[in-house]
Amino acid sequence: MNPDGSVNRYKVRLVVKGFNQQYEVDFIETFTPITRLDTIRLLLTLATQKSWRIHQMDVKSAFLNGFAIPGCEAKVYKLNNALYGLKQSLRAWYERIDNHMTKMGFERSINEPTLYVKKAGNEIFLIISLYVDDLLVIGSNNKLVIVFKDQMQDKFEMSDLGEMSDFLGLKVNQASGAIFIIQKRFAIKIL
Repeated sequence: MNPDGSVNRYKVRLVVKGFNQQYEVDFIETFTPITRLDTIRLLLTLATQKSWRIHQMDVKSAFLNGFAIPGCEAKVYKLNNALYGLKQSLRAWYERIDNHMTKMGFERSINEPTLYVKKAGNEIFLIISLYVDDLLVIGSNNKLVIVFKDQMQDKFEMSDLGEMSDFLGLKVNQASGAIFIIQKRFAIKIL
């Protein structure tokens, strides 16, 4: 959806019947952390204080990667990660991106496992907040943000959504020295 509520694009997803899985037979390790809303508000505050811009990225295929077999008409899918709908799908994706972020030199927060910081000494260069397959990217330098986005797009199939404007039902307007949050859709969804 666009910030005004109109349809931006339609999505189709291959989903399996995860509700048919049986504990101790089909799955283990199902817990996955997600960013808390208070962490996102804290990042908005930090970005305002430092006059940084917040960017947003979306992973297109976090759980499934397909390939074609030469001479075969059907498309075959090699499961590099769990499918949508399986109880361990989110956990498998989180472990994959967590490993990648660590290899890129980010430190994971002890208190917020979906918050990653890249710094040198006491100077923060980049902050990444992960909400399932959406990333918020905040940086002290716009060039560092662009380099990070390019690196992520080289590794994963991702959409660069530009500056954060609509996230989890929050409409965000980033102005010079201020960030305005409009929560009308979020409030209506809760009600």
